Amino acid sequence: MSVFKSYLRQLIRQLNALRKAHEAGDSAEVKRIIDELIKDAQDGLEDD
Repeated sequence: MSVFKSYLRQLIRQLNALRKAHEAGDSAEVKRIIDELIKDAQDGLEDD
């Protein structure tokens, strides 16, 4: 369960950063964060 909570904390940090970049109009940072989220999700699936 602690691994899942750790994942959720990281996800919240990434989503907050995504919101901040979006509000600032920083499309390059938005793309970078989205790519990172996708990679993290794919890596998580491959670990199972």
